[in-house]
Amino acid sequence: MRRPNPDEWKQLVEEFEASGLTQKEFADRQQVSLGGFQYWLYKKSRATPVRRSETAGRPRAAFLPVEVVASP
Repeated sequence: MRRPNPDEWKQLVEEFEASGLTQKEFADRQQVSLGGFQYWLYKKSRATPVRRSETAGRPRAAFLPVEVVASP
């Protein structure tokens, strides 16, 4: 297993997104740990803000009223 530096991890994440491979397949091919790779994927997802246009078509979560009725 090799240990990429932070800049290499960022590059690997970009390559993964274009690869069409599963996370495990990509990590195996790049000879990096799956856990380390998943950490950097997570880190990127947290750093990338979601644009409003990406969420515009999605239904929003909402609370629905619930009526509780005693059993007979």
